Amino acid sequence: MKIILIDDEPLILEELSYLCEKHKDIEICGKFVNPKQALQYVAGHPVDFAFCDIRMPGITGLELLDQMHKEKPDLQAAFVTAYDQYAFDAYQLDACDYLLKPFGQEEVDRALDKARRLVRTEQKDEMQLEIHTFGRFDLFLNGHAIDFSSRKAKELLALLVARRGGIVEMEFAVDLLWEEEPFSEQVKGRFRKAVMNLKNTLRDHGLLWMLHSERGRMYLETKGVSCDYYELMEGQIHAAEKFSDEFMAQYSWSEPFFRFWNVRPGL
Repeated sequence: MKIILIDDEPLILEELSYLCEKHKDIEICGKFVNPKQALQYVAGHPVDFAFCDIRMPGITGLELLDQMHKEKPDLQAAFVTAYDQYAFDAYQLDACDYLLKPFGQEEVDRALDKARRLVRTEQKDEMQLEIHTFGRFDLFLNGHAIDFSSRKAKELLALLVARRGGIVEMEFAVDLLWEEEPFSEQVKGRFRKAVMNLKNTLRDHGLLWMLHSERGRMYLETKGVSCDYYELMEGQIHAAEKFSDEFMAQYSWSEPFFRFWNVRPGL
């Protein structure tokens, strides 16, 4: 995703840049203290998203976004400001987020995640995501299997896929993924580490929009996701024909999720 940063305070630009650079799918195309230069850039270059200050010399961020939308109606933006009284006007201009200074990594991640989902909707053909559950579990992006640095992070994602958008609570996940260990602070720490690793892997591939996580409860966004398991559950014949009687074969807990498929639907 191509983004620009606009703020008349150079230190804010550098802080935003530092926090955005943690996302490997983000390309910072420009950093502007002069809003007019930002407008000129948007008019002549591909830009998906902008972080924009509101109070700037000569023009407000609200006016700037309105002008940028005339050049690029699909441009997504989040405002960064020390003032909360402009929030209503910001959302009237379809800003996807509103960050109050001082902000941190969490706020920037949230804004970028919202922008990704909106940009993905507009450019969905550019990202081909496939989840394979027949046989072994794997996640493919544009035809390439995603490598997970943490096996437990991948297994946690598999559990979320198996739940088909249903909420997974910490206790439930721990019981399955660490079945031989008692529920304790130590194993809760391992769960949190797996969640962090999963978020990092998804973020690195521009897929953090898939995961909704808050206070030990999480679920997976399934809308627009291609998954052989979901297609089979919907009764699609081609999915039934591909099913090989194995579901997420590397995970012992997976069988109960699929036990009732004694007869393949549609056959």
